[in-house]
Amino acid sequence: MGTHYDTLGVKPGSTNKEIRKAYLRRARALHPDRQLGRSETDARKAEKAMQQVNVAWDVLSDPTKKREYDKKLKGSSTSRSTARQSTARPATTATPRPASSGGAQQRSTPRRSIDDEPGDGSVSIWASMPVLLVVGLLLGILILAAFAGDVGESTPEREPNSTAELNVGDCFALVADTPRERSCASGTADGQVIELGPEPGNCPANTQSLRDPRTNFFLCWARMVPGSSNTVPPEG
Repeated sequence: MGTHYDTLGVKPGSTNKEIRKAYLRRARALHPDRQLGRSETDARKAEKAMQQVNVAWDVLSDPTKKREYDKKLKGSSTSRSTARQSTARPATTATPRPASSGGAQQRSTPRRSIDDEPGDGSVSIWASMPVLLVVGLLLGILILAAFAGDVGESTPEREPNSTAELNVGDCFALVADTPRERSCASGTADGQVIELGPEPGNCPANTQSLRDPRTNFFLCWARMVPGSSNTVPPEG
């Protein structure tokens, strides 16, 4: 059976941001609005897969639950490794050599060194030069490729005030009924995201529900005090 990481399509060492992006991508693909026009069997499969995605997100988005889950995975992996080692072929013991007749000790033949051969050994060094040149060329190509990859990966994912997806804790301004990311410290934000999910659900007290038309996800958000970086305090 696959792990929660397999369900979301991420590696165990992924960051919280990578896990959240994977969850949103999977939830968007399995959203009921995307299943319109599909067969009843496919719709049930998508519903079951969505339940598994929500369970995986519930565990991996909570630091405490994620830590306990990782311990269980590590313990399970250790148990499987021990079981494989116990079933491996036992090491064979070496058969002792029979004693030589007459009790005489056998004398090993000494290895010949380069000093025993005619010449000074420089021929062997020059013969290996083409191999060294090829190895050096390959290493140079690998270094250049790695440097090019680092340059390509240094491009920032998004710029401030972009239309990227909003995270919990992000602030935004409403532009034509569409939330656009805005710095919380700017004093020009309309609200701050408290929770988000693929369904409207029940938002916490003193928050409002808003559907982001770009992602079809619902935001539970609190209003900001005009000209301030703080949210409106709860009533009462």
